[in-house]
Amino acid sequence: MVGTLAATATAAAQGTGGTSPDQAAQAPRLSAPPPGVKVRPAPTLRSWKCVRNCQDARTAVRGSLVRIRGRSLARTYEVVFLGAAGEADDVSAAPLRRKRNVVVVRAPLGAASGPLLVADRDGLQSAPSAASLTLTAPLTLKAAGGAPTVDVQSQARRAFFDAARPAKVSYVVHAASPTDVVVELVRPRDGVVISRWVAGEVPPEEPQSLIWDGTAGGKVPATGRYAFRVSAVDAAGVRGVSAQAPPAARGPDPAQFQFLGHVFPIRGPHYFGERAARFGGGRGHQGHDTFAACGTPLVAARGGVVKFKQYHSRAGHYIVIDGEKTGTDYAYMHLRQAALVDEGDRVRTGQRIGYVGQTGRATGCHLHFEMWTGPGWYDGGRPFDPLPSLLAWDKTS
Repeated sequence: MVGTLAATATAAAQGTGGTSPDQAAQAPRLSAPPPGVKVRPAPTLRSWKCVRNCQDARTAVRGSLVRIRGRSLARTYEVVFLGAAGEADDVSAAPLRRKRNVVVVRAPLGAASGPLLVADRDGLQSAPSAASLTLTAPLTLKAAGGAPTVDVQSQARRAFFDAARPAKVSYVVHAASPTDVVVELVRPRDGVVISRWVAGEVPPEEPQSLIWDGTAGGKVPATGRYAFRVSAVDAAGVRGVSAQAPPAARGPDPAQFQFLGHVFPIRGPHYFGERAARFGGGRGHQGHDTFAACGTPLVAARGGVVKFKQYHSRAGHYIVIDGEKTGTDYAYMHLRQAALVDEGDRVRTGQRIGYVGQTGRATGCHLHFEMWTGPGWYDGGRPFDPLPSLLAWDKTS
């Protein structure tokens, strides 16, 4: 299958975790893209301006509208408010409007002052903006009677299980006095509560946050869309609950996010091999070959423990990871050079582990990817066709 695919990301802002600046700086130069692959340009952020509910063009508060200008913005998936260095305080928001050269977004709850960055549906990111957006505290919205009200914001539009950066929610309670707060993780399609946390007494107008580790009752829930719901009860027993579905004029529900168990391992242009490249093809192939330029970053499709990191005359440089809470081993072969992690290391979903290559017995730059049932890779397990999983991960991540 050959199609129109996306160019490699130019910046690492809201990733699924693990890649250090040193690793990014040491990334090898890419070879030419595979034949037949048309590379789609990454978005470019040229300028931005606060246009509504602003203190001035460079200063916003929660809920301010920010207009971004640039190129290749029609496929924008999210705008990342970067805050300080590192990913800890990054917050992303869905665009309210997007065109080829313009994106409008609402400054999200919990965002900190700092540069902006645009990411598209392929995971491509613009470089961070040269100018920083200043975010100040909004005017107080304390209730003068009646039920408390609550603003809720998921930190990111996607959350991957076992990523270095787990799902996180920020919320603010608007009330005349402290309230007793409960946070729930719900499945929007049927309202089922997946997890519940008692936050206790929370002061009004002070931003709060909570992290979800991606499990419920010790198990990993099904992938899909989830939302954080916050309820607050004041001293008089009056209860307020955050809205699950805001009016259409406000855009996508900021409390919702997509929970995913895996990330597609090749972070750049690629296509899926056919015939002999398929599982079981020609020579008893035990995995699937996906072609990409040599030097394209590879990440762990699922976090876990590195079981093997070796070199083999046929497999070249390879690595095998025991997937966290899966009973599945994931093997990555023909890496350009030795993997960036070592045997025994604990890696996270989306963490960079190496680069596409053609070491060993390989024709063309590609990743040979295998999935094995328990008890594991050449240890009593058996290989199974990874292509359905690869295709599904490619669509969502």
